[in-house]
Amino acid sequence: MENTTTTEAVAIPAPKKKGFFKPRSPEQATIPSIVSFCGSTFFSRSIGELIASYFTLFLTDFMLIPTAQITVLMLVTRIIDAFTDPIAGGIVDITKSRWGKSRPYVLFGSFPLALFTVLLFTVPNLSIMGRLVYTYVIYIGYGLAQTIFSVPLATLSMSISADPKERKNIYTISGFMGTLGTAIPGAVPIIFQYIAKTHTAQETAYFIIAMVIGIGTLAFGIFSFITMKEKVVSISSVKKEKVKLGHNIKALFKNRPLICTFLSSVAISLRSMGYGAMIYFFKETMGNYALATFIGIGSSIPSYIFMALVPFLAKKFAPRDLCIAGYAYNALMYLLFFFAGYSSVFWVAFFFIVSGMPNGMIGTCTTIIVADSVDYMEWKTGIRSEGLVWSINGLKTKASSTLSGMWLPIGLGIIGYHVAQSSAEFIIQSDATKQGLFYLVSLAPLSGSVLAIIPLLFDNFHGKHREEIFKELEERRAKALAENKPEEVASTEVAEDATAEAHVKTVDAEVPAEIAEETDLTPSDGEGGDADGDNQ
Repeated sequence: MENTTTTEAVAIPAPKKKGFFKPRSPEQATIPSIVSFCGSTFFSRSIGELIASYFTLFLTDFMLIPTAQITVLMLVTRIIDAFTDPIAGGIVDITKSRWGKSRPYVLFGSFPLALFTVLLFTVPNLSIMGRLVYTYVIYIGYGLAQTIFSVPLATLSMSISADPKERKNIYTISGFMGTLGTAIPGAVPIIFQYIAKTHTAQETAYFIIAMVIGIGTLAFGIFSFITMKEKVVSISSVKKEKVKLGHNIKALFKNRPLICTFLSSVAISLRSMGYGAMIYFFKETMGNYALATFIGIGSSIPSYIFMALVPFLAKKFAPRDLCIAGYAYNALMYLLFFFAGYSSVFWVAFFFIVSGMPNGMIGTCTTIIVADSVDYMEWKTGIRSEGLVWSINGLKTKASSTLSGMWLPIGLGIIGYHVAQSSAEFIIQSDATKQGLFYLVSLAPLSGSVLAIIPLLFDNFHGKHREEIFKELEERRAKALAENKPEEVASTEVAEDATAEAHVKTVDAEVPAEIAEETDLTPSDGEGGDADGDNQ
């Protein structure tokens, strides 16, 4: 008999890396996936900021569409979005492909989104009615493309890490990049004030900015498809339960953090209307386009600081509590701004800058609440539905944008803002209209900030209760994995035994009887009887 020597392989641990590129566990997000998500967030926020701050101005001053028609446009397109967002989220939840349930939509949604972003800020050579029809078609197409792209991307962001603490850090970084992304549209007033001074040049500037944002969106959409992987395993998927859209929808109504955040964001649309009126205020009341950019840059710096503090503040305060504190601070600053007036450029700049300090923190904390609400819903109902949850979050954002888009033209109509009838016409607004613009940028954000606090007071997903829910959910997942694993092991062992038995029978059939007798491959009757007797 030959002697065999077995040598055990000794694993030599690799040297530990320090810093950003240290080894990461399989449950954590990879560095490329974080980069791609933050890049996509950057350009997504750029698109949102460009539309929220300048689209109404583009429609009134360049497309020459009346404010009443713009109000109807915003209402119709958002009603359509109210149906498309949940449908998209439901489709994502039931999708099964070799790329996962979200990644295919991120890839194929980035192409039409980039195209419609550019077309949205293109002035066609048509009549006013033709331009209105064109805007309807392109804006609806943009909304559909935004849904196809953003809902799966946000859904994917919830699954790239199974660690709630790491998700908090990822959303903080992406929130920082998103705020930074608003710098591209923020350059519009400076471009108009110092570079593109003619109407034609400003129209071209809109097109170029939209082109830059569209190309960036497409590039990072492709990068996100390549790098982002789904890592969170839900209890229902472990148990291989069939996903039912009806059950997922019912579970949404038990997701209290999501509902409270949704209502809060709808209320804050009044503040967003004030932000939309800012460009009109600086253009007409203050007489200086560029002030909007300079003040925006000044307010973004403290906003970045507060945003960077979220991971540290969240250790002592729940994201919900930080949002409430931020809104209360906003309301106080706008109240002081209203009493201070706008006669001094210094005080106007001061209050705009200090009032926006907690905005980055609020945005990041809101995203964390929505992401954590997926875990809350799974704990409450046993159903994990990232697609539907984030579709409702997207619907929340669009509802807020729609309302602010509706409030703004309504507000402009109330204060008597006049729209030019042709590109050659130059309108000088009345003093009453200029005063009315001040009311829009001060009282509207004040009212919105106060109303946004009320729904958040009913959210009970904070403090020790929040930590207990996370802990209990992890225990349930571990139990589900443990219960499912023996079945897989047993089925594997049965398959192995069946294969071995079939192999033995094949060998016995192939060996001749005389050879089997000579080599004692068949047991004697005595040995067999003894064996049977012993076994009995």
